[in-house]
Amino acid sequence: MTDNKSKPEAGSALHDLFREVFVLHAAVSGIMDKVHLQAGLIPSQHKIMGVLIHTAPATVPDIAARLGLSRQFVQTICNDLSSSGFIEFANNPRHKRSKLVVLTKTGRTAFRKARQKENSVIEQSLPEIDLEEAIQGRSILEKIRKSLPVNHRSR
Repeated sequence: MTDNKSKPEAGSALHDLFREVFVLHAAVSGIMDKVHLQAGLIPSQHKIMGVLIHTAPATVPDIAARLGLSRQFVQTICNDLSSSGFIEFANNPRHKRSKLVVLTKTGRTAFRKARQKENSVIEQSLPEIDLEEAIQGRSILEKIRKSLPVNHRSR
């Protein structure tokens, strides 16, 4: 139904959904931070590694933009990840000074173990949510994200 009466109701329902997303984000972030620490990663390391898992090699400025963080902060975390053997820096054919950040085999393994631990915690914490509901919820959130202006899509 696309009459004018349903638009304000849809807007109100979406507003309520957004409020739940914000509250959920705070709750999930706290739990996931603990899970990442148990897996041997600080949350910011996990986030950077997650970008690299999904986007392949990227520059520090690209990662910073994707995560909405400062370039300097991302560089510091990348230096730590490099020291731990989780990433390495490679020459960038497009830019002489801006190296590419590449996830190593060790980094992929650490990320995979952290993800497995996350999945286990999630399944134990939310046994009443089934696979179909999770897929439907993700689909709705993805549809909303893709409908937003371009500058909000990458976050």
